[in-house]
Amino acid sequence: MTPLDNNDSFSEFTTPLLANSFFSELSAVMQYGIWNGSTVSELILPISGYLNIFCIEGHAPCSYAVGNRQYSVACDYTNVHLVTTGQLLDISTIKENAKIMAFIIPKEYLDVHHNAGLLLSSDIWVIRTNSRIDLIKQRVAALYTSEDLLSSIKTQSLLLEALALQMEILLSENKAIVKDQLLDKVIEAKKIIQEDLTQNHSIGDLAKMIGTNEQYLKKYFKLHVGKTVMSFTLETKMLYAKKLIMTGKHRISDVARLTGYKHATHFTTAFKKYFGFIPNSLKYAFLIFHETILSVLGFESLAFSVVFV
Repeated sequence: MTPLDNNDSFSEFTTPLLANSFFSELSAVMQYGIWNGSTVSELILPISGYLNIFCIEGHAPCSYAVGNRQYSVACDYTNVHLVTTGQLLDISTIKENAKIMAFIIPKEYLDVHHNAGLLLSSDIWVIRTNSRIDLIKQRVAALYTSEDLLSSIKTQSLLLEALALQMEILLSENKAIVKDQLLDKVIEAKKIIQEDLTQNHSIGDLAKMIGTNEQYLKKYFKLHVGKTVMSFTLETKMLYAKKLIMTGKHRISDVARLTGYKHATHFTTAFKKYFGFIPNSLKYAFLIFHETILSVLGFESLAFSVVFV
């Protein structure tokens, strides 16, 4: 029997890695409380951050004050305030049959959303609740009187879930607002193109004129119009050129100038590529057709006069 070789295992030569490289930090530092009008009148806020105010009980809006400003919150909404340490929360105006819940998230937790424009105002955001948030409010209220560790963990978990749901609602509303704003910009870009067809706006120029960037303009213009900016511009110019030619009142060189072409030859090339025939052929066809119609009408007029002589 051959003895086993005394080989060192790979693990004996492996340097242990720091846990920080593989573990994510889980921290949920927050202050929270539930009160009614008979419990307390004024509170000094202990930390700077985002104060969430919920109305748990009572059909009428709950009134309160943050600093020197008065607010109210209905049961189907939540108010979020940006507050500072030592600021005063006055709930003395809350009725005895009403109950209010508040919790404060440290400022650094949500600053990324504030700076990104998710929180759209400067000091207060009004968020409509949903059935899940309403259920969380009731569960937190039921757990609030318990002082054991398990109830505390459950309460913090529920409050964090409520915060996550609020962020989802804000994100959804913010996307809708941004979409509406971008639609307005697309409409503005179309108007700029259509109002002066002698101009040849680049996408960059249009983006600057309407206050957005090229990427958003190209993306949302195609989404709402169904064509690229350049395709829409060309189509608008060509249809307008065709309309001018068919009046029989404009020379091809004039039509070229009115649609933003410095040279009639360039216009003719673009027109033929778009319609499949040169602009002069359309002009001549229209003139021949027009003369034929006049001739027919003149003959009919003569026949009409003969009949009634």
